[in-house]
Amino acid sequence: MRARSNSEAGFTLVELVIVVGIIGLLSAIAIPNFLSYQARSRRSEAYVNLAAVARLQNTYHAERGEFFEVGSWPDWVGLYGGDLSTRKMTWDAASEAAFGDLGWRPEGAVFYAYDSNTGATPCTCTNCFTATALGDVDDDDLESAVMYVHPETDNDGNVTGECPSGLLGFGTPVDRASGQPIYDTVAVQGSLDQY
Repeated sequence: MRARSNSEAGFTLVELVIVVGIIGLLSAIAIPNFLSYQARSRRSEAYVNLAAVARLQNTYHAERGEFFEVGSWPDWVGLYGGDLSTRKMTWDAASEAAFGDLGWRPEGAVFYAYDSNTGATPCTCTNCFTATALGDVDDDDLESAVMYVHPETDNDGNVTGECPSGLLGFGTPVDRASGQPIYDTVAVQGSLDQY
């Protein structure tokens, strides 16, 4: 094999094609993982906000003997044409007023619309609530629900009733491994989309 002179220094076409192929392969792996990471980080908003709503619901119940019911805010249908996406929605004065008696407000604009159902959509209990965040944080035109379901229980701790989501009537989230309903913790409902 002969040594290259300085005038022949550089890469061959085969070497360049191999490098471009490696870069393409790395991009094909990295970009979907990055997009999934972004959606998960947006979804964390719902986890934080629903945990806060649940704490305030329990305080509200301790003070008044009932849970707080509120429809979907911000008004994603009226103000945003029913288009949930990666665009944040303003937490406006109407949203503030709707959740005012509960004492909850998010910090700034939100990716999700929030509600709390205690009976507007048919519930099978008289002393339960479901808080729901509805959004599309991966912008695939499929709504996803993140929920906190507090069921009604008897004296032995057995579930005697629950409420579906007030937003589109989503049912209780289910653990994918065990198939059991997930109560009293924030969980992805997952029937349409995981994000």
